[in-house]
Amino acid sequence: MAPPGHSVPPRPPWSLIGPGVGAVLAAGVLTAPVGPLTEAIQRDLGLSSAALTTILAVQYAAAAVALFAPGHLLGRRAPTATALPGLVLVLVGTLVSAFAPGAAVMAAGRVLAGLGAGTAAGAALALSTQLATAPAIPSGPGAATDRTDVRRSPARLVLLLALGAALVLGPVAGGVVVRALSWRTAFVAELPVALFGLLAAAASGVALLVARGSRPGPPLVQPPATPFPGGPAR
Repeated sequence: MAPPGHSVPPRPPWSLIGPGVGAVLAAGVLTAPVGPLTEAIQRDLGLSSAALTTILAVQYAAAAVALFAPGHLLGRRAPTATALPGLVLVLVGTLVSAFAPGAAVMAAGRVLAGLGAGTAAGAALALSTQLATAPAIPSGPGAATDRTDVRRSPARLVLLLALGAALVLGPVAGGVVVRALSWRTAFVAELPVALFGLLAAAASGVALLVARGSRPGPPLVQPPATPFPGGPAR
């Protein structure tokens, strides 16, 4: 959270691409174990309905908590630095889930994936409100139209729609893979997706650092010349 009297500097619109792509892909990975994939996991691991429901519940509870903290809270100050560890957790959680021998390990993997997906999504949503926009243009005498809100709201809306689509398409893609192959293969197939999201967020962060480093600094101000003591008066 910014200190009182200090605002978070605006960020270029393209800085949302990496964390946004990562958050959308993480959301799809999070909801993939629903539907046919869940049924296959329950059958092969011999899970009861109560155990399976508990695994899914703790996964989504972890995602909901991480969406706010650390996702949104830390994402307001350092969105890329917050999203990257979240995407790493998604990658690790998916890998653990793919080779889980039983309910306990599967639950641990889904909790890791939930924490990571929530963190990445929270950071991306926080970033979507900090994009640089054109200055406000008054529409008449004494009127001031804040174009910042008008320009920022589409970015957040597009991100929310993409997250919603990923949440819906995740189970569909998982069902297609599990019917053709197996549920473990479905989790393994999610690893390149999670890795792509991680690389996209990292590339966006590097590009943002390079852009900030190439920004010209303020001009140097030369101090006034001080006459040498004992020298001739001018």
